[in-house]
Amino acid sequence: MIALGSPKSIVGLDIGTSAIKLVHLKRGSAGPQLVGFGMAPLPHEGVIVDGAIVDSDSISGIIKQVMATTQAKGGSIVTALSGQNVIVRFIRMPEIPDAELKETITYEAEQYVPYPIDDVAISFEKLARVESEDVGQFLILLVVAQKELIANYMGTLRMAGVSPSVLDVDIFASLNALHASSQDGVSAVVDIGAGTTNISILKDGVLQFTRNIPIAGNNITTVIQSVLKLDFEQAENIKKEEGIVVAEEEENEVSEVVRTITEELASEIRRSFDYYKAQYREGLINKILLTGGTAKLKNLDVFLANELGVEVELGDPLMGLQIDIPNQEQLFEHIQELTVGLGLALREVVD
Repeated sequence: MIALGSPKSIVGLDIGTSAIKLVHLKRGSAGPQLVGFGMAPLPHEGVIVDGAIVDSDSISGIIKQVMATTQAKGGSIVTALSGQNVIVRFIRMPEIPDAELKETITYEAEQYVPYPIDDVAISFEKLARVESEDVGQFLILLVVAQKELIANYMGTLRMAGVSPSVLDVDIFASLNALHASSQDGVSAVVDIGAGTTNISILKDGVLQFTRNIPIAGNNITTVIQSVLKLDFEQAENIKKEEGIVVAEEEENEVSEVVRTITEELASEIRRSFDYYKAQYREGLINKILLTGGTAKLKNLDVFLANELGVEVELGDPLMGLQIDIPNQEQLFEHIQELTVGLGLALREVVD
């Protein structure tokens, strides 16, 4: 890997449920350049539980390890909270001066937050101007996180010697990485990780809906573990090697387990699509961009396309990037797992 001390370099650090992923970008004359990446699995279950870091010593040690092996020195670091622990709402606000907007949104947020308002951090972004009954309004993305959760992440990062310039949300990082593929019509980005799946729907590139569901890769692994009487790591390896969503030959126990869980997942995606269509009076979803480590499950894209009647393609987070690394084969093998890290780094490299 290439060490870059320039302030024009940026590191996207993704603290995932199953692994720590790092992506190193820099600004180049021809656009953003990918100059390094690294991954390291978490040592065991229970290190991160429901998106919260339980074992800070282990996580900080792995972060140090990945930073050292990728030689990602200098520049800014951007990392993210897990979307499952963040409240995301879309609200409409009248056109008022920006100076008044923050106070008004803080007041509005109280109805969505099940915690004392002083215990949370509130962030918001104007997404688009909308007309409602001939009155101009803004569609506002409201994001709320508990200060305790933020302190948990920041304390772990400090232990690793990391001081992030931005603490983002993994949901939005995936959308950043796939921005170029979701600009026309109504697109859904379905990010299937180890612990959760996030479903986001955009219209002409503007986020309008997002939902996090607890059905993802670990559900498949856990059932394989139970059926075949294996430990978690053995079951995970079998899922990766033998897991086929649409069996090409006679099904075995593994393919039956995979199909059962993916049918549940497809049902939840369909429910999300139906809700969005009813809320926004949209007739159809034009395409699904699939990403996340579990998106690599064999034939999953074909299965979801058949189940949902929507075109499905694997997201390409490398679109528009210059690649300046020697181990490109390894990069392409893991590109779906690196989507969040790429999106985090792109936040600081691209306007």
